[in-house]
Amino acid sequence: MRLLTRNISCLVILLSSVLLLNFLIPSKVTIFLIGDSTLADKPLDDNPERGWGQLFRGFLKSDILLENHAVNGRSSKSFIHQGLWANVLSKLNNGDYVFIQFGHNDSKISDTSRYAEAHTSFKKNLIKFVNESRSKGAVPVLITPVNRRKFDKEGNFVDQHADYPNVVREVSKEFNVPLIDLHAKSLNLFRKMGPEETKKLFLHIPPSTYKACPKGKEDNSHFSREGAIKIAELVIEGIKELKLPISKMLKDRPVNSTVGKGKVVSLDYYFNHEIKTDTDGKSLQFHYTWEDKDNSGFYILGDIIENLGATLSEIQSAPSKDILKNSSIYIIVDPDTPQENPSPNYITDSSAIAISEWVNNGGILLLMGNDKGNCEFEHLNALSERFGIHFNEVSRNKVVGTNFNMGKFDHLPAHPIFAGVKKIYMKEISTFTLKPPATPVLEDGGDIIIAFSPLGKGAIIAVGDPWLYNEYIDNRKLPEEYENYKAALNLFTWLLEKSSIKKQALIP
Repeated sequence: MRLLTRNISCLVILLSSVLLLNFLIPSKVTIFLIGDSTLADKPLDDNPERGWGQLFRGFLKSDILLENHAVNGRSSKSFIHQGLWANVLSKLNNGDYVFIQFGHNDSKISDTSRYAEAHTSFKKNLIKFVNESRSKGAVPVLITPVNRRKFDKEGNFVDQHADYPNVVREVSKEFNVPLIDLHAKSLNLFRKMGPEETKKLFLHIPPSTYKACPKGKEDNSHFSREGAIKIAELVIEGIKELKLPISKMLKDRPVNSTVGKGKVVSLDYYFNHEIKTDTDGKSLQFHYTWEDKDNSGFYILGDIIENLGATLSEIQSAPSKDILKNSSIYIIVDPDTPQENPSPNYITDSSAIAISEWVNNGGILLLMGNDKGNCEFEHLNALSERFGIHFNEVSRNKVVGTNFNMGKFDHLPAHPIFAGVKKIYMKEISTFTLKPPATPVLEDGGDIIIAFSPLGKGAIIAVGDPWLYNEYIDNRKLPEEYENYKAALNLFTWLLEKSSIKKQALIP
């Protein structure tokens, strides 16, 4: 009996220690953004418009998460009435942050679904956001509305936000809420830049430039990518001025390059076409897409490519000469098996011929396969073998749990992809068998991991794994010593330098 009592006591102590340890180990902090179109995520496909919240992600280290819940056209009133705030509130945990920026649409008096008078309902809504965030243990941060671009005939900046910024400041003071005065910061920036220079921060787009706005666009409320980065930098500046604890979780924005200017990187959405149902019951393509921000997506890779000056595009049908003509780089990743897509789109002979002719004329084809059982190899090989590259149906580097060493490559060749890179990670890889003119880029233990083949003015590079997806590129899972991000930056810098096809003007 005494032994049983002692064992129970030890078990209680052990369980208490585990619970205490779990309590002491903090989960990752999440920043929730709520607001309107000036910070909302925008479509990536050949579209010049970006929200500052969309570019804000690039300033965050891997130990902090971001959920951007800002939606085009929303005011503080409609954000609440449409259930958007209730959704955010249900997700908040102790220690999270809620960045709150409204005011653009609250002033639209003719729209009763959005109008919120500054000193009454608008103020009341801000207080609601603050109090309810705090009730969940989250930290609210108020942000005054960013300015629109407007100058008078004399070149003086014209503020269009009336009392709304002052009300945000009042709530900040009355309720002791951290404030980022984006209204004041953007006003100073725009005044300093002047009427002409500020155009590049907004959407002043000539016709026949982007698929998303073929007729062109002149919009002084919404931002270009360059403008969204500038505004995100002002928000980062505000975080540092407030000395918020998350300041240590910020990183410098990568320096923009022009190596990809005028070039288009197109991602296949046809051969890889997996569909899931989102929380609203809508069908959504995911898995190796630009928009996918989860572990399986290429959202961060797209950001790297845009930092190099290139435009992102999606190819949602079988490739043809006309469809490929504007693509400088074409990426095909992990074509579907019947298990992934009940009606897969296989690579046909006509598609393979069109791709080969496009490469011969200067296109760069990047093929990223997968391991045995997770990729449709028969038709993929029918394409790749045209260039002397055969995907072997194997599964090398089967990593168990978090034993990341099982997927490491640290004997890297002197090649542009690996300049300054000491270690990369790939798991469950299809290796290659090559015939001329294909040559190895990365070999390990007698296996070919990355291959290259020239054709005419263009070239093909093949990797046996979709190794540049979010999970393994931003170190959200991998230890910092693995440098897949740097390798991705090197890879696309090299490929964009090699590509010779530039984007043609659209037909109006």
